[in-house]
Amino acid sequence: MAFNLIRNSRVFFTTNVDTTTGAVLAGSHTAATTREIQVLEGFSFSQNTTSETVTLNESGIAPVRGQRSFNTALDPADFSFTTYMRPADVASVITCEESVLWNAMFGVDPIGGTAPAWTDGATFATCVATNSNAHQLQKFGLIIVVDETTFVIDNCVLNTATIDFGLDAIASIQWAGQGGVLRQINSPTIGAGSLTANASGNSIAGNFLQKNTTAPYIANKLSVVTLDKGIGVGNGTAYNIPITGGSLTISNNVTYLTPANLATVNKPVTYFTSTRAISGSLNAYLRTGTGFSADLMGTMLTDSATAVSPDFYMKISIGGTGTTKVDFEMPGVVLTIPTVNAEQVVSTTINFTAQGTSGNNFDIGAANELNIKYTTPQV
Repeated sequence: MAFNLIRNSRVFFTTNVDTTTGAVLAGSHTAATTREIQVLEGFSFSQNTTSETVTLNESGIAPVRGQRSFNTALDPADFSFTTYMRPADVASVITCEESVLWNAMFGVDPIGGTAPAWTDGATFATCVATNSNAHQLQKFGLIIVVDETTFVIDNCVLNTATIDFGLDAIASIQWAGQGGVLRQINSPTIGAGSLTANASGNSIAGNFLQKNTTAPYIANKLSVVTLDKGIGVGNGTAYNIPITGGSLTISNNVTYLTPANLATVNKPVTYFTSTRAISGSLNAYLRTGTGFSADLMGTMLTDSATAVSPDFYMKISIGGTGTTKVDFEMPGVVLTIPTVNAEQVVSTTINFTAQGTSGNNFDIGAANELNIKYTTPQV
């Protein structure tokens, strides 16, 4: 008997899946389709069942008091994990290990395909939401090796990505999503770029792209925020908001369809995306002076009587203005009136929601709420 230790666990992302069902294929895994993703402690995955219990409630001297339970449906598999943001120069091309995750969040096709979201570049790498107007996004699978046991999640979709701006942390992303089926394969063997796991009629074999252990990390404390009144940078009053924290959440609002047939355990048939929602909050001290947070709050209060959707431009540069950073640019955001937090040093929270834009106007039909850019020096 062997115990499984979390410190020996490894996670692999693969696009080597059945084009119809999204099930991870048994063989022919290559470095082009399958790569290792470095995750932090605390990742989780599970698949639960929906059950129904029938009970009796009758009168009389000797009432029957039994119950009968049924498993009625298999819920979608849930998974969540955290990765660091690490821009990397690979053979004079800027990329990152988590590029496949960003592409799955916003893309229909794999990187390099017809409708991807992510593009590697000579000076920087980008991810856009342009191709995400689709009912279903890129099919992929996860292979999770938990020490002596291997699990596979088929037909996965990423639902949310959350970036936390905590000043005492390394820049990271918390990913969460669902999959159609969770299955188990025993006895994994991992070599230098090769993976084999076998079970009767259920196996995984092939090669993978090894993890990048030399890419730089980014400190959240170096982050800066560009906030301008009006849609588009430089079109209005610029505000200086040194943040003390906050977060940005991207959601695909995924929902699954599951039948309700009797006398069987129903399984999820498919999923659909819903509203693409990008929102967050910034925490800052309430500082008085032209262009600071108190000035922003005063502008918002003055405009509140007439501005139905106060428009701003926002760019959050994780890592600051240096050469290694990740920019989250939102050409048009709507702000709510900042709240005041009565603490030893009075602070404020600024809530925002990204919007599609066309020119200098909001456009509900546009898929350009967020542009992501990874930058790092070439070596």
